Amino acid sequence: MIELRITPIGPARFGVRHVSTPAVASRDDVWIAPPPSTVLGALGELLGVRIDCRQCNDHACRTQAAEETLAAAAEQLGIQKIWGPLVAKEGKLGVPTLDFIYYLDGTAEKVEKNTRLGLALTEQKTAKPGHLYRVTYIHVRNATYIYYIEGLTPFKPTAVRLGGEGRAALIEAREASHKPPDAIQGGAVLMTPLLTPDGETPPCLKPTGTLKPTGEVEPKIKVVQWGLGFSEVCNERRPLYPALPPGTVVEAQNCPPATGHLAQLGYGALHPLPRPSI
Repeated sequence: MIELRITPIGPARFGVRHVSTPAVASRDDVWIAPPPSTVLGALGELLGVRIDCRQCNDHACRTQAAEETLAAAAEQLGIQKIWGPLVAKEGKLGVPTLDFIYYLDGTAEKVEKNTRLGLALTEQKTAKPGHLYRVTYIHVRNATYIYYIEGLTPFKPTAVRLGGEGRAALIEAREASHKPPDAIQGGAVLMTPLLTPDGETPPCLKPTGTLKPTGEVEPKIKVVQWGLGFSEVCNERRPLYPALPPGTVVEAQNCPPATGHLAQLGYGALHPLPRPSI
């Protein structure tokens, strides 16, 4: 088992969904951790993976083609399983939710998000009509994200492009000191979104609420639209899916550590529900 350690260099941007056309005002959604598709893309670029892009004219074909390219990248990298991410900071480990890190010792940290406005320019360096946009960055100082990956070959710390807006990170693959659980039983929390393209959750789990920074569970289930990011290789946005977001609490009955749609690529990753210290 390999431990992939990802340390952003400065503020990072991990988009959750597609940005609307520049002429339309929209909410810019970001997550506080790099999702599996972003990690696979960075590893593929670093390690020289070559993928053929299938040209499609309809949504169903584009969705299938996007999933096939991600699966092909994982196969070429030798990846068999992905589990994570955990957040390592100042000697503590935590689970990333949508807006905060819940540490395994029962404490929580709200993540800083900063937004800036941008305006596209013409070749004459004047404002391009209808191209005002908003970009949000997250900044988790002195933090490292850890994915546990079966089949990846170790490599030394290397700087790579990771996330949107040309951001970068230092990544390292080394032998893991921790092994993910073989199965999840009882209360658990999602570390990555559980994609539900057909609207159904896996039979081994039942959503029960949303984790709060206090460690309590709010009996409210959120459903979001979650995108698989932008493919630099194919020069197109990957599809959106309805999903239960990270931080969703579930009751698991002998679930795999990652379950549901695209679980082999790290989606639907579960961590036993951390309990606040007494």
